[in-house]
Amino acid sequence: MQPDKENPSILFIVTACSAVVSFVTGIWIRNILGPEEYGIWLIYSLFLVYGYYMQFGILDGFSRDVPRLLGQSRFKQANEVRSVVYTWMLMSSGGSFIGAVVLLILPLSMTETVMGILALLLVPFQNMVLFHNHYFLTSQRFNKVAVIQLFIGSIQYVVMALCAVFMGIYGLFLGVFIGCIAALIYSRSKMKRKLPLKWNGPLFKSMLAYGFRITLIGILLSLFTTLDRILIYTFFDSASVGHYGIIAFIFQGIMVLPAVFHQVMYPKINFQYGATGEKKSLMPIILKPTILLSYGSPLILGTAFFVFPWFVGLLMPEYVSGISAARIVIIGLFFYIWAMLYAHYLTVVHKEWSYLKVLCCGVLINAILNLMFIRLGFYIDGVALGTAISYMLYPLMLMFVCFKDMGLKKMEYLRHFFLILLPFVTMVCLLFGILSLHMHFLMNIVLFMGVYIVFLFASFKKVDVLSSFKQQGIKLLEHKLASIKNENK
Repeated sequence: MQPDKENPSILFIVTACSAVVSFVTGIWIRNILGPEEYGIWLIYSLFLVYGYYMQFGILDGFSRDVPRLLGQSRFKQANEVRSVVYTWMLMSSGGSFIGAVVLLILPLSMTETVMGILALLLVPFQNMVLFHNHYFLTSQRFNKVAVIQLFIGSIQYVVMALCAVFMGIYGLFLGVFIGCIAALIYSRSKMKRKLPLKWNGPLFKSMLAYGFRITLIGILLSLFTTLDRILIYTFFDSASVGHYGIIAFIFQGIMVLPAVFHQVMYPKINFQYGATGEKKSLMPIILKPTILLSYGSPLILGTAFFVFPWFVGLLMPEYVSGISAARIVIIGLFFYIWAMLYAHYLTVVHKEWSYLKVLCCGVLINAILNLMFIRLGFYIDGVALGTAISYMLYPLMLMFVCFKDMGLKKMEYLRHFFLILLPFVTMVCLLFGILSLHMHFLMNIVLFMGVYIVFLFASFKKVDVLSSFKQQGIKLLEHKLASIKNENK
């Protein structure tokens, strides 16, 4: 039967509220632990990041195949995929226990072994929560996804902070466990039909062929976004990782809503491609959001650029040495915010190897720049600069590959590139121009917002997508006002 489609707006609202709670508790956790212990947590939490790929990309194949099957009204096959993937998620949990045994054999300290094992044993719970999250997301039941993300987002963070008060860094592991268990209990209670344990060898084999490529992509993408902290831990110490870790704080804060947007867009892109089978039919659903995000994101990035130093100095004074690095990465996030749209396109149209090549280039650029700046003695600011540059180049390479695959000409790419480059150049010029005035940060924000909003209004007349977006907003507002008048009558 046709999936129950729900409005994704509730997901955005809940995620925004969760982001606020997570933001506050994140400050609390960092102050409880201090830079050194927090740096250690940032390193051992990588077990959870890379542990996701223990399922060999089958979960990502699930997210790709189910919306497409639903778009083709092949509901029986969609349920078959769900059952097989659920069975595999349980089986793949054994990898955590194998990893724990390996850690016991390795010549590590007792603390390193214990924290590594704790992190590994959390992976199966984390991955099962993510399976249920994908289960509801692929059927566009966004209300259920919102609650799950509430559990593994804000509620989990609050529990982690409370546990850290009494147990230090070990309390963070306990908090993750409690949050996952709560999310699993909720998810199981909301499933309309219990998934049977079922195995289909040919189906699994076909999904594994895709999943293996996705696993390589996922590992490389994780390496691309975590290489900076790994290099800092290797060349410096855990306290340096902790100071640099406020970048993870600002990264999560800025990317939380774009991440939800990309979660919503992935099944929609899949559904559209499943319904039409034409690559060019995906152009509007990818290109228009890119332009909207490019012109809208400076409002968030500019505010963060000026507010963050004051914020850290007031609430996290132990981490002030990471402020300049955080500002550098904030600028680099301009392009990274919309990069996932093009990554979705490449996975949907079976161009995973093209995506893999772009990621390899991104990781290589990231590593070379970071190592070069470290050798030049730029400390964590150099790592931030190398990371920011790679965050700019990687999305542009992705966009070029996608345009080429769609059969668009180079002039179309250049036109689109300059269209999104304009707000970036405007943002950078405003940031450094206003910074040179040495005003109070509130005055900086007011001046930046005022000038940039003028730029936006001027762009509405020249950029077709923005003009169309403006007209849609006006029509929606008029419709709402008319509805209110009718209700009053």
